[in-house]
Amino acid sequence: MPHRRERSHFGLVPLMLLISGCYAHARRDAPAPPPSAAPTDMVSIPPGSFTMGDMNGEPSEYPERRLTLDGFRIDRTEVSNQAYRLCVRARACDASPYLDDPVLGRDDHPVVGVTWADAYAFCRWVGKRLPSEAEWEYAAKGSDLRKWPWTGAFDRKKANTSGDEDGYAQTAPVTAFAEGAGPFGTLNMAGNVGEWVVDFFDPTYYRTAPSSVRGPSQGRERVVRGGSYRDAAHTVRVAARRPKIPTEADNTVGFRCAAGA
Repeated sequence: MPHRRERSHFGLVPLMLLISGCYAHARRDAPAPPPSAAPTDMVSIPPGSFTMGDMNGEPSEYPERRLTLDGFRIDRTEVSNQAYRLCVRARACDASPYLDDPVLGRDDHPVVGVTWADAYAFCRWVGKRLPSEAEWEYAAKGSDLRKWPWTGAFDRKKANTSGDEDGYAQTAPVTAFAEGAGPFGTLNMAGNVGEWVVDFFDPTYYRTAPSSVRGPSQGRERVVRGGSYRDAAHTVRVAARRPKIPTEADNTVGFRCAAGA
């Protein structure tokens, strides 16, 4: 089981306090990020329609629904430890307990052990935001019905998942597995680490709001996408989604940021 940590639940904390990144040791007046903290390596996702969900997946993934999104940009890679450390030093983000880990804390590996608020705070600090669940899935699969970011059958050599075939026991560098890139050039949207998105989780939302590109307006849990190095093929499908308490963090979950077109 992944190692976990939890901070006190947000409960009735005012929304503006939560979204400002002002919690625990993070501060509102953190200095602006240096250029190296906000890499320009983003991919542009054009406006378009796609089928969200998987009729052969878990109950929360169907019925499939056809959605149309505006264009946006999303990080080509997951946020690295090197970038996240800069946010911690500026006290705009809380530290992850894995930043000093000999493997999980390597500069070019994805940051893990971050809560949803940590991810939100970092993206806000660098002038970006967390992607929506719909944006994340569209970036990972494009307009066709592929199950993983690449076309065809599952290939363990194209993603960092459970097992030894991929060459990594834990996380891999954020630029690894280029052969498993998505249709727009994003990397590691299957495996390596699960990724926080901005949306609340509702297992019935695909049935109750079939035409909505936005997630539920409230909820107890947030959505994690992409699966991790501990997961098998079924869990790292581009349509796979799982709930997670936003104050919970473990060594299998990180994030990437998005921005408007």
